[in-house]
Amino acid sequence: MRIARREWVGCLGVALLALATAQAESGFVQLTGWGGGKPEEIVPQAAEVGFNEIIVWNQDTNYLRRLVEVGAQHGIGIYSCVHLSDVKDWKKRRPGIAPPLQEMNKEEDAALSRIEADKSKGKSRYQYGGEPVQPLEVLTAPMLCFHAPEVVEFFKEQIRNILAVPGIKGVAFDYFGYRNYRCCRCARSIAAFETWQRQRSALARDAAQEQFSLETLVEFNNTLARHARSIRPGAKVQCHVYPVFLPEPLYGNRLDVDYCGQTAAWYFEPLWSLQKTRDYARVIFGQEKKHFDRAEGVALVGVYNQPKLYPVKGPERLAQELQAILDGGGDRVQVCSLNDVLKDPATREVFKRFFKTPRRPCEERQ
Repeated sequence: MRIARREWVGCLGVALLALATAQAESGFVQLTGWGGGKPEEIVPQAAEVGFNEIIVWNQDTNYLRRLVEVGAQHGIGIYSCVHLSDVKDWKKRRPGIAPPLQEMNKEEDAALSRIEADKSKGKSRYQYGGEPVQPLEVLTAPMLCFHAPEVVEFFKEQIRNILAVPGIKGVAFDYFGYRNYRCCRCARSIAAFETWQRQRSALARDAAQEQFSLETLVEFNNTLARHARSIRPGAKVQCHVYPVFLPEPLYGNRLDVDYCGQTAAWYFEPLWSLQKTRDYARVIFGQEKKHFDRAEGVALVGVYNQPKLYPVKGPERLAQELQAILDGGGDRVQVCSLNDVLKDPATREVFKRFFKTPRRPCEERQ
């Protein structure tokens, strides 16, 4: 009798756990993938897993038209991304004009040389623009300086071209930040900061530098978001807050965008604690409308399946991260990269479990 009762209690516990898991896993409403590839291949696979949006780093009009067409057949909305590391397109659109690049100091340049020379597996735990582990990290990719008005106009031109594609859902922002995670040290940025500081003389210089860098970064984002809506009022604007801004990593609720992605679980070792993921999710979603009613918070999960280069998150770990986001009140997720999710069957199954119902683009469900 005692054994039967024990078995019954055990079965009840399993059933309750399964019910709680099912209830938790039903809480997500949006899955957005950063990636790309042939529309006829990538879109059906993404839809099968449960993605309802794809963001591509590609502005080719013919490619975007086809991607939008195939996406519509599978209920997937398409975004094209603009990014400050797009020096290649600057040279293409502005031949003969040197790109206005961000600059760093000698210590930061030395850190860049050290990082670039490091060929070890895992690159000594370099975080590639995420919250750093080493004493001094910088982004290896060159970045345009958005304090230059001509850079703002360059991005406005890109956005106009993207939104001219019929049926495209909107534009996305990536690499909107500082190469050294704090500020730009080019002559133009220094002059702009000194002018700004003269009007705020009560602030200590370091605090003033941080405030100036944050305010101008936020305004750069918001200027381009307003520009997108001025071209097409129904266009959606999505972003990933990256690279990290060390003085205030979770500043995303200051951005006047529709979907603001902020990192909740980064790619590389040392992996973030699940408690940190829950805590970040509480900020990402709990404070999403602190400044703008339109804003919806989105938690970014890093997935990078290159075992020869970096340790890979297993399916159990990914499930724990997604559950931690749910536990923190999250309902929307960005994944980078979509392609790394799709290439591994076990990873696909994890995301299918959490996003198993095929969904239409969000505004169609509301």
